[in-house]
Amino acid sequence: MLKITKTFILIISLSITLNNKLAANEAARAVAWMQTSAEYQAILSQTFKAAANQLQEAVFDESWTAAIEQFGQKGLNQLPNAIILDLDETLIHTLSYRASLVLKDKKHDEKQFQNWMNIERAPLVPHVMTLLEKAASLGVTVLLISDRVCKPTPRDPCPVKTQTLRMLKRVSIAFPKDQMFFRGEYSDWNQDQSSRREFIAKRYRILMIVGDDINQMIPQVSTLPVTARKKLTSQYDEMWGSRWFIVPNPVYGSWLDVLPNDINRSLNIKTHTPMGIR
Repeated sequence: MLKITKTFILIISLSITLNNKLAANEAARAVAWMQTSAEYQAILSQTFKAAANQLQEAVFDESWTAAIEQFGQKGLNQLPNAIILDLDETLIHTLSYRASLVLKDKKHDEKQFQNWMNIERAPLVPHVMTLLEKAASLGVTVLLISDRVCKPTPRDPCPVKTQTLRMLKRVSIAFPKDQMFFRGEYSDWNQDQSSRREFIAKRYRILMIVGDDINQMIPQVSTLPVTARKKLTSQYDEMWGSRWFIVPNPVYGSWLDVLPNDINRSLNIKTHTPMGIR
């Protein structure tokens, strides 16, 4: 009995080790694709060019809004125009941090991420300036939403925001603090970003949302199962490429959070038509 138990434990241990190695390998592939592939560069170029071109039309359409929270809201044309950008992997890259996790065989945690942020160096996502410059030429305010977490101190209500501002200044971009909306600044500003969009929607007409996660566009979607997320994405099909623009992020995000621990269980070898394809 003891021998059988030891054998069973050894099998479980080997299985866990193998799964961890497979996960690390897939993470390495994802980071490498974003850091090295010409295809990723091309997607960024076409996405930000398309968004910049679309912004011209949005500004002069008085009923235009990209925020579900503003659907049916009156007097939108009386509000100043703005676009919302996600921070990490949309405006700036954290890929050097993600690469270091892979090479050190570690998982993301807040302490390690804080150590990386302390360096205060992160490059702009390629081609994002195409959209920022277009917004500036049209007098459109750029707002940032980030899930970096505010942890107040006696001296600073949101040190991570102050730190991010310094990081952005290193790449010659400056945002007023009141144009940046971080997780935890208010008690209801949590991982779901709809409360922050509601806050913004009372102050700006939101012409466009650009990010790497559908949570940044669709309310209460972060923890929904895969099928429900696909259904909502299809429901708002007319918004994609018009008011909403997604940049790819295969490294992390809510899409990964809702998958089973054994990712192989999410794979389907049956012939089928993906949802939303006609």
